[in-house]
Amino acid sequence: MRTLILRLQCNCPVKSSEWQPMKKLALIAIIVMAGCATTSDSDPRLAQLEKKRLAVAEREKRCIDETLSRSRDKKIAGTAATPDASVESQEQSENDERDREVSQCHASADQENAEIAEQERNEYESQAQQERNRASFFAILTASRLH
Repeated sequence: MRTLILRLQCNCPVKSSEWQPMKKLALIAIIVMAGCATTSDSDPRLAQLEKKRLAVAEREKRCIDETLSRSRDKKIAGTAATPDASVESQEQSENDERDREVSQCHASADQENAEIAEQERNEYESQAQQERNRASFFAILTASRLH
């Protein structure tokens, strides 16, 4: 690439209008090479955030499963020890308690997912800023090399 840029700047007896396609080609090559050469060091951070999101989903599922299991166990134990008249009200209170616990599982997961989403937004903003800085740098670099 350095050779190509140096050839564009040499004082050859060729007319400058004949070099225009070469300048365009060189500019395209520089941009492509710059894009290919840039490695995003934040991709591992995004992958880590995705792992966190999966872990949150697993914890939420486990929380709900445990809640439902406890609810069934209470229902089985409570039905055998409770007189018929109060079974209905006890079932209603157990269902309400189960629903509250399941809602807490969802709320906890939602809060953790919101924190992860904020981290992802920050990471994407950081990547975008790096890309803008890189593009600006290469624009300045190519403009100074080609003139």
